Amino acid sequence: MTLYRIGILTLGLTLMLAGCAARQATVGTGARGQYDLAMKAYERQHYDEAVLEFQTVLYNYPGLSYVDSVQFWFAMSYHGREDFHLAIPEFRRLITNFPNSELIDDAAFMIGKSYFDAAPKNVGLDQTDTENAVRELTAYLEDYPNSDRNHEGEFLLSQAIEKMAEKEFRAGRQYFRMGNLVSSRIYLEDVIKEHPDAKCIPEALYLLAQIDEKQKHYSDARDKLNNLINTFPRSEFFAKAGKMKAKMEERIAAGPASGVGQDSVKVTQQKSD
Repeated sequence: MTLYRIGILTLGLTLMLAGCAARQATVGTGARGQYDLAMKAYERQHYDEAVLEFQTVLYNYPGLSYVDSVQFWFAMSYHGREDFHLAIPEFRRLITNFPNSELIDDAAFMIGKSYFDAAPKNVGLDQTDTENAVRELTAYLEDYPNSDRNHEGEFLLSQAIEKMAEKEFRAGRQYFRMGNLVSSRIYLEDVIKEHPDAKCIPEALYLLAQIDEKQKHYSDARDKLNNLINTFPRSEFFAKAGKMKAKMEERIAAGPASGVGQDSVKVTQQKSD
């Protein structure tokens, strides 16, 4: 056997023994030692390693006094590596299995945040996770009013609601551009009813006024424009609304002969009869 081969074999044996020694050291650290190793992996953002280490602690030491903490950081490790839909059931497991844990409110918050983070940023895509985030964050704020993450929960909830409003609004605007006024009205009115504080409300009111104008409902159009002008004076649609309002008032003043809404004409005729 050549010296080269002997050297290679010696090196291989040394590495193998070192690996075995390291593994024995890890196994021999006990519950607290393994938990510390897992936390160090998490803090270094080595989330794959952290998942495995926390999982090992949960499997080997299910009776630990701080097992709820292990469960929480196990779920957080999934969240850290952006496996949001794997993190959610682990946070739920903490809430179910450890009802007296001080980490329950944090777990409830993280369920909502995980859904929020899982949702696509493009509001044109499926927003089921955003809907789930709204539901979970609303429940979190109601169930844990004194939680120290309430401000963050309120912010995420407002962002999720804004996304849902924007999705509905874009659908209504697209129907308007396609000339489908009935569907457009349904979506835009729903946005105003369900999300009155959304950023898109001024434009939704302006589009609804245009729909009313096209359908010759001039009084309804004027009312929506008044709402826009009085409620959103800093909106980019403020000036347009003022001009359109003046136009609607002219048509209303001109009376039925200029084309007041057909519904109004029918009502007038019925009363005359």
